[in-house]
Amino acid sequence: MDGVTLKPKLPAIVLIEKDEVTLDLYRRELSKSFEVFSFDQIDGVMEVIKQGEVQAVIVEPEISYGRGWELIASINTAFPDHALPVIVCSTRDHSSERLPGAVTKYLTKPVLPQELKEKTLEVIKGK
Repeated sequence: MDGVTLKPKLPAIVLIEKDEVTLDLYRRELSKSFEVFSFDQIDGVMEVIKQGEVQAVIVEPEISYGRGWELIASINTAFPDHALPVIVCSTRDHSSERLPGAVTKYLTKPVLPQELKEKTLEVIKGK
């Protein structure tokens, strides 16, 4: 391994965003600090999460006509001790509403990609 530098494995996160442009913007910034599994729909997300490598989930709960809330409930069922942080990043301000499932952090868009990265790092370090 002469002259070869091994890159440390980045923490894995799941990003679920319905808007393609926003998804790409967030993915590019988050990829600097995380291995990002990105989705523009709910299908297939739980299969990735259940593999056990994911450190946090960022979700736009309004995706697929509000099915993001179902996903959050499924995450809470799969991880009842809240071991997997969930960040809601939404165009609607949900922070004052009573919502299903445990949410670690609420962010109301517009959220700059750098801010999303910083908040995600904070949440993962606070686990």
